[in-house]
Amino acid sequence: MHEAALRRVRDAISDEPARLHRAEELEVIAGLDRWTLARQFRAAYGTSPSRFRTAQQLQTARRLMLEGRPLAEAAALAGFADQAHLTRMFKRAYGITPAAWRAATTIP
Repeated sequence: MHEAALRRVRDAISDEPARLHRAEELEVIAGLDRWTLARQFRAAYGTSPSRFRTAQQLQTARRLMLEGRPLAEAAALAGFADQAHLTRMFKRAYGITPAAWRAATTIP
């Protein structure tokens, strides 16, 4: 397995989750073809680079919401197309909407 190459890809995505890294760019970072990269990334981290990016975006959005940012702003800063996109991905990942999550985590 190409552990150093996979770490470089993981770190590139983690450092800028709002940025869409094209497959060609990830290939260059890893020095691997896209199929080998996808297969080995999944084996090493349990998910695809794309889903890893989405998880990082959701983590960013949660942090921004905890800071009190409006949902639309959190969505934009985390790299989602809009608030509806954030809501769909958030609900798919966590089973609740961002607004419900914020209400449950906010002290009145």
